[in-house]
Amino acid sequence: MELPPYRMPTLRGTLIHMWERGSAFLRKAGTIIFSVVVLIWLLSVLPWGAEPGSRESLIGHLGAIFAPVFAPAGFGTWEAAAALIFGLLAKEVVVSTLGVIYGVGEEAESLIPIIQQQWTPLSAYAFMAMYLIYIPCAATIGAIKRETNSWKWTAFAVGYGLVLGWLVAVIIYQGGRLLGLG
Repeated sequence: MELPPYRMPTLRGTLIHMWERGSAFLRKAGTIIFSVVVLIWLLSVLPWGAEPGSRESLIGHLGAIFAPVFAPAGFGTWEAAAALIFGLLAKEVVVSTLGVIYGVGEEAESLIPIIQQQWTPLSAYAFMAMYLIYIPCAATIGAIKRETNSWKWTAFAVGYGLVLGWLVAVIIYQGGRLLGLG
């Protein structure tokens, strides 16, 4: 078997390849993220008559169902639960979900004081740990299913990530409280 001759990549070829791959990723990811943010906004204003981004909205009801599960981890609010739920679709939308729920504009800086008011530093660290560890987005779950060709392994990967993320968040929060940090 003959191998093709290897050549040093050119700067021009590398930049073109990088541009094509980067723009394809941004188009695909941007479309998914935009669609999910529109869905989040829609759920935050329905039913008609409910205050947008309130506990009475559909997103508020959904978050309230799962909020008690996250209480031992220090972020047992419906807002945090809703953000984590929509993070399952695409992890990038967790911050935008919080932005929609808290009613901030396009400036990410306006979300910071609201989060500082709503959460303690310890609960924020626990939330970040949960967010980083818990299950990957829906596209990755689909890839796990496709690669393993098994719903059992896919369910194991999802369950393992959820349990591990929750345990780490609880350990951080409860351990920090025991040490007097929060």
